[in-house]
Order: sequence, then C-alpha cells, then structure tokens
Amino acid sequence: MELERSIDISRRQSKEHMCRITDLQDELRHREHHISDLDKEVQHLHENISALTKELEFKGKEILRIRSESNQQMRLHEQDLNKRLEKELDVMTADHLREKNIMRADFNKTNELLKEINAALQVSLEEMEEKYLIRESRPEDLQMITELRAMLTERDHVIKKLIEDNKFYQLELVNRETNFNKMFNSSPTVGVINPLAKQKKKNDKSPTNRFVSVPNLSALESGGVGNGHPNRLDPIPNSPVHDIEFNSSKPLPQPVPPKEPKAFLRYQ
Repeated sequence: MELERSIDISRRQSKEHMCRITDLQDELRHREHHISDLDKEVQHLHENISALTKELEFKGKEILRIRSESNQQMRLHEQDLNKRLEKELDVMTADHLREKNIMRADFNKTNELLKEINAALQVSLEEMEEKYLIRESRPEDLQMITELRAMLTERDHVIKKLIEDNKFYQLELVNRETNFNKMFNSSPTVGVINPLAKQKKKNDKSPTNRFVSVPNLSALESGGVGNGHPNRLDPIPNSPVHDIEFNSSKPLPQPVPPKEPKAFLRYQ
C-alpha cells in the first residue's frame, strides 16, 4: 500500500510535471515567437535608423549648401546695396553741390541787389536831407515865430519899463533923502560898527571922555518924522523898498522881474 501510494504519488507528480513541462514548452514557444518579433522590430528599427542617418546627413549637406548659397546671396545683395547706396550718395552729393552753387549765386545776386538798393536809398536819403535842410518854412512855423518874436519884444518892453521904474524909484528915494537933509540941515552919518571903539575907550585915560551926552529920546520922538526916527521920511505906501532900514553903504536890492503874463504861457 505504501508502494502503491508512493507510485500513485509519483504518477500524480509525473502528471503534474508533464503538465508543467507542457506549459513551459508553450510559454517557451511563445517567448521565442515574441523574441523573433522583437528581432524583426529591432532590425526594422536599425534600418529606419540607418535611413534616418542617411537622410540626416543629406539634410545636413543640403543645409550647408543652402547656408553657403544664402551667405553668397547675402554678400552679393550687400554688394549690390553698397553700390546702389554709393550711386545714390554720389547723386545726392552732386545735387547738393549744384543746389549749393545755385543758392550761392542767388545769394550773391540778392546781395548785389541789396547793395544797389542800399546805395539808391542812401542817395535818396541824402537828397531828402538836403531837401529838408533847404525846405521852406511852414505857415504855422512862421506864425509861431512871429508870435514868439512879438512875445519877446513885449517882454523886452516890460523888462525895460521895470528897469526904468526901478531906476526912477531909486533916484526918487535918493532925491527925497537929499531934499530932506537939505531942508532940515541934517547930515546923517552912516557907517559900520567898529568893534575897537570900546577898546579905545578903555585905554583912554582922560576923565572928560568918560561921560557921553545922551539926547533926549522924548524930544527926538516928538521932533522926529516917520516911525520915531528923526532923519527919515514917511515910507511910500505899498512900497517894499521902505519896509527895511535904508543904508547908503549897501546897494539897493535888485528888482525882481515880474511873472510872465498868462498870454506868454501859451507856447511853453
């Protein structure tokens, strides 16, 4: 029984092993098939890589060729542009020089014309100045000159009359003083104050010179004429000359010229 049991067990194990082997064989075949597929794919990928490498090399060569061509075209285009710009610059320089010469010629012509105009204006100005210097007097200027001359003549007459009146009043004053002195037999002594008189009186030792006779003031006031002074006449009424004390050693005040009349103020 043990043997049978062990045989049984071994049979069952062998069956299991056979099933396991079958499964593993199936799996092995499947794996081999997958490996073959992968090999085919790898080979296809290698072929693609080689094709892409070739294409990349071709594209690189083409890019280099296009770059060299583009660089050459750019150089050629740059040369063309430089030549065109040089031509345009030469044309613009020639136009500028031509315009400059034209403008310079116009400026010289204008300058000459202005000089001629200036000379003509200068001659005209000299002629106008000469005409202005030898011009005839205007009627209003002549009238004004006549009026001013008349005014000056009138003022001269007024000034002469005032000077004559002043001389007349001065002579009248001297005449009245002289007649008064002759009539009353008085000779007034007019002089200046001597500051050394007091010193001489102090140095004089004679007793007769100590006393000086003093006139009676009341008699002088009663016998005097005018404002209490014996040797003066009554002043002329409304006369500014007799408001001050007369002094023969001092000249009379200069006459004050009268103010101009209203008629003289029209042309100031």
